[in-house]
Amino acid sequence: MGVVTQRGETVRTFVDEILFQARMRPEQPAIALSDRLVTYAMFAQGVSSVEARLRALGLASDELVAVAVTNQIRHLILVAALFRIGQPSVSTNHIEEVPDLRSGVRFCFQDTHSAPKPGITPIPIDDRWFRPQSPSPEAAKGFANWDAICRVEVTSGSTGRPRAIASTVEEFEYRLAAQRVVETFGVCDRVLMLIGLTGGWGFRAAVRVLASGGTLVYADSLPSALPMASAFRVDAVVASTAHVRDLVRSSMRAPLSGAPLRALLLGGGLATRALLAEARARLCAQTLVQYGATESGPVAVTPADLLVEEGATGYPLPGVLIEIVDADDCSLPVGAPGVVRLRTPAMGRVFPRGADDGQPNLRGGWFYPGDRGRLSADGMLTLEGRTSEVINSGGVKRAPELIEEIALRHPSVAEAAAFGALGAGGIDEICLAVVTRSAIDERQVIEWCGQRGVKVARVFLVDALPRTPLGKIMREDLKARLVG
Repeated sequence: MGVVTQRGETVRTFVDEILFQARMRPEQPAIALSDRLVTYAMFAQGVSSVEARLRALGLASDELVAVAVTNQIRHLILVAALFRIGQPSVSTNHIEEVPDLRSGVRFCFQDTHSAPKPGITPIPIDDRWFRPQSPSPEAAKGFANWDAICRVEVTSGSTGRPRAIASTVEEFEYRLAAQRVVETFGVCDRVLMLIGLTGGWGFRAAVRVLASGGTLVYADSLPSALPMASAFRVDAVVASTAHVRDLVRSSMRAPLSGAPLRALLLGGGLATRALLAEARARLCAQTLVQYGATESGPVAVTPADLLVEEGATGYPLPGVLIEIVDADDCSLPVGAPGVVRLRTPAMGRVFPRGADDGQPNLRGGWFYPGDRGRLSADGMLTLEGRTSEVINSGGVKRAPELIEEIALRHPSVAEAAAFGALGAGGIDEICLAVVTRSAIDERQVIEWCGQRGVKVARVFLVDALPRTPLGKIMREDLKARLVG
């Protein structure tokens, strides 16, 4: 049960729900990796053991600690134990790259083989942390009230510039409640999770599965994802748009065997109609698209078969307000394209407090995700691309994802990234960075796209594309490297 405050209110978290599942179904598999599996009873015992060790550390109350542990089982148990003692946490592999965190974190829980983080005291995590301890007579302290900061999440969007966003207990629980909407479509039993724990969406989706009594399945790598899905007979997959594109290709070589998927949830990037059609045909007919951000939490979740227009993203969740505005923040009429801004019942806040100047996309109670789009009369949000990435070539505006989709249809193109760059005439031209799977030259790519209505000016053959953990292409970095 949750912690009762001096005012008599009960502050409960997702951990209370997971521990309840451990009492009701102790032998139910909770988390499966390629080489090990833990039941709910084992997970609960791990939380108890780690909680005892955390108390012995004597961490300062309300002090933010970092968790940089790559093993998903250990990571989730650690964060659950931190919630139990009322200690706010942040999951990140590269804390030194997040300016807002470098001065706010003194301790980092990390793998024993990891290099220390500059200026931060490492706390190595090994098997001893999870061995059974003598039961502690001390009750779980938990968070003092619903307004206490419980979680900090790192977001980088597609820019690759990490930012820190904090949530109170109440705000975090709302975000989990919003995630429950997805469960009505069947994402709740055996779930293959391709989203990592260092992102807000990946962590929240993982703990929602555990709080519901489901089984989390993690693959070592994308090539092993479909074999893991077959081995554990998963009925749902949670993945980024980039991951789904790779899964579709993998399914062409080795189709998913076993019980059919009940649901496929994708997000973290604009999904084209062509990709959604392939996902529904090859992976799962019940394909869902989620739109959201670390700053706002889930914003929309909609079945792909309702997204009939290119760029359509979904209907807002209950309590979410979406507006389309112009450059002066004035609301635009239905159907008019402009800048997307939104507000949810549990907006994130900048971390540390007072760092608002570093978060221009959070202002006036609104979150500006950096997208251009429009709203239909019935509330459907359709995106036209990132405000900073829409390519305006000779007055024709195109989302880079739609250009990339055309290039990716060429059998010799493995990956593609589109961006705009000034040409000799002072007008933006369409450029493509391409990773090939077989021999092809720049002229062939240009001709291929031209035959399909897209005039590409320049093609760069590269070995790899820079991506965020969700698989989003870091276009600004790519553009700076290729054209300056």
